[in-house]
Amino acid sequence: MKNQKNVVFAALTAVVLAVAVLLFASPYIALHSIKKALDAQDATRLSQYVDFPVLRENLKGKLMESMAAKLPPSQDSDNPFGGIGKMIGGVVIGAAVDGLVSPASVMMVMQSGQVAPRTPSSTGPSQEPPSEPQAQPAPSTPEQVTSRNFSVDYQGFNLVRVYRKSDPDTDFYFRRDGLMGWKLIDMNLRGM
Repeated sequence: MKNQKNVVFAALTAVVLAVAVLLFASPYIALHSIKKALDAQDATRLSQYVDFPVLRENLKGKLMESMAAKLPPSQDSDNPFGGIGKMIGGVVIGAAVDGLVSPASVMMVMQSGQVAPRTPSSTGPSQEPPSEPQAQPAPSTPEQVTSRNFSVDYQGFNLVRVYRKSDPDTDFYFRRDGLMGWKLIDMNLRGM
């Protein structure tokens, strides 16, 4: 009888440990699936791991805060033109973010870590072209986008920060979707 209880206890313990390991490893499993989508240049498959409405709102909020910090504060509350700049900026930011947050652009950002591909600066006839070629949005190679190039930093049970080891200032935030799923909800990018 005691031996049977030990077997049941051991089996339950093994099941609980297996579930805990799967829950802990779930962002790594999602990151591996994202890597496969990036390698295959499959924006549709990648979009399964993106919560587009939440990502849009988070990026709009960040850009609005950045714009508000750069604009001088309005001293005259009676001035009807005081808020026009902020209003126009909000419309422009909204349109820019709506254009940025698409499956193809999210794929490009996750591959390169930047919003737009680098382009050579304009050179006039008297200037020499840059000596080093600029990085182009070439298809990813296994060295560029591998799960080994990314680190996962738990921010809580339902939130992880994923960043490139070579570029820790560019990071992606994923929120748990169900028990095992993860969706991209926010990004911090260079130049934003």
